[in-house]
Amino acid sequence: MVHAAARDAFQVFDWIMSRHVHEYLDVAGRPVGEGRAAAFKNVHTEMQSCPYAGSRYHHSKPMNVTALRQMMPAWDKVVTMLSWLSQRYRVRYEKEITTYEDLSLVTSAGVFLVDFLVLRQQKPLGSNEIPVLISSLYKVCLGFQLATYLGSMQERFGEGTTTPLPNPAGFYDYLESRELLIGEAEVCSGSAAMIIQAYDAMTGRHEVAPDALPHECTRLEINWENYDLFTHHCSNLWNDMVLYVMEASQLCPELTELPLPPDVQQRLNASLKQRWTQLLAGQRGLVVDIARSTQEACGHALAPHSEPPTVVPGPQPNSLATTVVSWLGNTDGADMKTYAPIVANALQAQLAPYDLCESTVLVAVNEHLRFLTQSVGLPSPTSALTAAALSHVCGRTPRDWADPSW
Repeated sequence: MVHAAARDAFQVFDWIMSRHVHEYLDVAGRPVGEGRAAAFKNVHTEMQSCPYAGSRYHHSKPMNVTALRQMMPAWDKVVTMLSWLSQRYRVRYEKEITTYEDLSLVTSAGVFLVDFLVLRQQKPLGSNEIPVLISSLYKVCLGFQLATYLGSMQERFGEGTTTPLPNPAGFYDYLESRELLIGEAEVCSGSAAMIIQAYDAMTGRHEVAPDALPHECTRLEINWENYDLFTHHCSNLWNDMVLYVMEASQLCPELTELPLPPDVQQRLNASLKQRWTQLLAGQRGLVVDIARSTQEACGHALAPHSEPPTVVPGPQPNSLATTVVSWLGNTDGADMKTYAPIVANALQAQLAPYDLCESTVLVAVNEHLRFLTQSVGLPSPTSALTAAALSHVCGRTPRDWADPSW
């Protein structure tokens, strides 16, 4: 099923975060998202055991030979576009590609080009209208995206120092050592030589003329200034959402050091832990998957906000603590009847950081959407997205604590 292109801020948010563009077909009839798309099962695809040396060699997961064969005639033009996008980034930000964050943003530029072409209001592309060059660029950049994003997160949450990007052979070793060439259902179909050539292009080792874009791209009449605005806010939207999911996942409430009978405290904590476990188990979506991969790669918790929120005793209207206290009253009514004030104050102190986290990300999300809608020619949003939008793309958030449907 091909989703209709977005027409308002919520639909733009859903489009970008849920990657509905994966279902669009290029002019050769292949889904832009290949195996990530539901449409993949409706197209003929040859899968075979991987012949490349290293972690992929004869792996139990196959490689997509059909997608590789489609890409090869356009490969030189894909490399040219990667060089051109890298050059555009360097000119725009007046810096070289020296960190994983830089590299991640260049790969994002190739990923979000398809979204921009589909969502723009002037001459939008529909399904079956995506040039093979553009869909090939998407697949190459998507293949790099997780690796470069994880590298940027490790830079951010590492030891406080930024390690320069490795040389091409070192980058390939980085992919191999972390098994980043092995996906959920298949292995990367690009050879080591192709991966290194793409890395060279994105890191600026091959200069191209400003007018070097292939005809298939120039005839699309892209407003590159609007596109720069679009891809900048898409990248930051994703970044803010991943950090939100990571931070929220660390805020499981637990009652400790309170004047409660030990058996009461144990029962209440068991209820809180069970509910929290159910909440995390019900989360779904690409942003959740990437947040969990990032947490695993970084190997430690996020640093808390530098300025913790001021906590007023007792649950406040619309706070998460209010929801949790009410839920506990329905779940453990006998205990809460006696100890509600003590529990309420403790939960307000523990869960106020979530309220701050949620309100902060919503401000950022709505700001990004204001620029995203502007860049593609949609009307400015007339109302702000709420916590319900976060739940939509994450399956569940702590805000859904009292939802009786799970």
